[in-house]
Amino acid sequence: MAKLKFQNHTFTLEPYESVLDCLLRNAQTIPYACKAGTCQACLIRTIACEATAESKKWIKNALQDKGYTLACQWLPEQDVHAALPTIEEFSVAVLISELVMLNKSVMRVKLDVKDPAEMFHYRPGQYLSLINPDGIIRSYSIANSYEKDQCIELHIANTEHGIFTQWLFKSAVVGMKIHIRGPSGTCFYNDAIEKDQVLVMAGTGTGLAPLYGIARDALTHGHSGPITFYHGGRSDAHLYYREQLLALQHEFPLFDYRPCTIDASSDPAVLTGRLEQIVEAQLDSSHLQKMRFFLCGAPTFVFDMRKRIYLKGARADNIICDPFTERNVTPT
Repeated sequence: MAKLKFQNHTFTLEPYESVLDCLLRNAQTIPYACKAGTCQACLIRTIACEATAESKKWIKNALQDKGYTLACQWLPEQDVHAALPTIEEFSVAVLISELVMLNKSVMRVKLDVKDPAEMFHYRPGQYLSLINPDGIIRSYSIANSYEKDQCIELHIANTEHGIFTQWLFKSAVVGMKIHIRGPSGTCFYNDAIEKDQVLVMAGTGTGLAPLYGIARDALTHGHSGPITFYHGGRSDAHLYYREQLLALQHEFPLFDYRPCTIDASSDPAVLTGRLEQIVEAQLDSSHLQKMRFFLCGAPTFVFDMRKRIYLKGARADNIICDPFTERNVTPT
């Protein structure tokens, strides 16, 4: 059977076993999260060997040229040698420039890029990976355009069991240097095909972040179709960015913001009920096949909403989803 050399150790790979699974089985410390090739937390460097085409196709050509691949997708058939990359080799240094609470549980984090020449291109709605000084990695969706704002904006919920999140809320301070890697994800506005489509955006909690970025991106690119923007929370206290969204509605007549809460609100503008039920009830079935949907937030909401829309008649390829899973990873 094939052998894997890593950190001065040699391990035997089981048949059809990935490099990542072999390392985890042998109690080696390596960052990972989704194991599906999307988060790219398990980036690894080949040494004097060649990774499989399947494991390399997920990452950018510039990284492939330097010998990088994804450990979760690499199933070697012969002896290989691999190593973890250093932070400087594959990430961009940023400074925390703002830590502001948007409500009792959601923090807005802004990041300034130390060397703008090193910054990668992304589309709002995609996500990037943050790497703290302890080497802990966590992925978060991007709420803005770096080219437009010259900073990166993230909205992060205070989750009790999130290792990175707890560090961020308890230990991070303005001015601290961390690193970012990215971009990843397919949840973004495509002006080449969506220019005049009817867009429906629906999200719970910090699912607002990518949707807000996507909406602004669409409007900046001159989107000519209606955009209906739903944001749901349990109560008024869980809603945030209402002023910003109302400002977009005032500036762009085709943009319609609809806040929703499960608990009854004292504000008549807030719809009451479960978000997925409200959205489904307000959809026009006769136009569903021409509508494009962006769904972000809690997985239970995203998957339920996707099913409801599809069964009502929407095209599967017009439903763009970003379910927020706990992407806790081990340190580098």
